[in-house]
Amino acid sequence: MDAASVREALEAYFATNPKARGYVLEQGGELRRHVMVFVDGRAIRQRGLLSDSLEPESIVEVFQALSGG
Repeated sequence: MDAASVREALEAYFATNPKARGYVLEQGGELRRHVMVFVDGRAIRQRGLLSDSLEPESIVEVFQALSGG
């Protein structure tokens, strides 16, 4: 996938998996509170804008925290 930023990568993914958007992003487009995104093993810094840049070989990982008793 050709994406220059985390947002571009996520939008490309949501285009093929639209139901995932609500699990990852709030209605305003920012990352949900209990979701973490890592690029090449490091947490992103731009949680609101999702503008962290990607290299052609970058790996983007999305994790949703689980809670409960």
